[in-house]
Amino acid sequence: MNIIIDTCFWIALLDTKDNLANTKIAEEYNELLELSNKIIIPFPSMYEFLNSRFSRRGFTAEFKSKLAQEQFIFVMDDDYRSKAQENFFDGIVPGIKNDLSLVDEVIKEMIIDINLKIDCLISFDEGLNNFASSRGIEIIKK
Repeated sequence: MNIIIDTCFWIALLDTKDNLANTKIAEEYNELLELSNKIIIPFPSMYEFLNSRFSRRGFTAEFKSKLAQEQFIFVMDDDYRSKAQENFFDGIVPGIKNDLSLVDEVIKEMIIDINLKIDCLISFDEGLNNFASSRGIEIIKK
């Protein structure tokens, strides 16, 4: 099984003070990851997490050791960047608060890519979950 992970999973797993409910779910997801064949990590989510305030709270060493496990595969965004950026800016509605994320747009493009063969998504983002579900991708929920 190929599982793609959104940044919010790492935040929930490693920052137990951020959102207790999400942390509990992330810990359950974490057990599933150990049973999986491949965990796909979009490289832009690394930027998003490592440049966030969460990495400055001392979670970097734990994160680094987790990522050293062999089932983790990092996917660069080179093939997805242009289309993701186009989708991001096309989705902005002037004068309205937009809840868009360039990283989510990259993940959407990865989900569409049949060569990656994404089976499942782990995310707490409802919009991203809805998109993946509409493409036949299983949303892992506990």
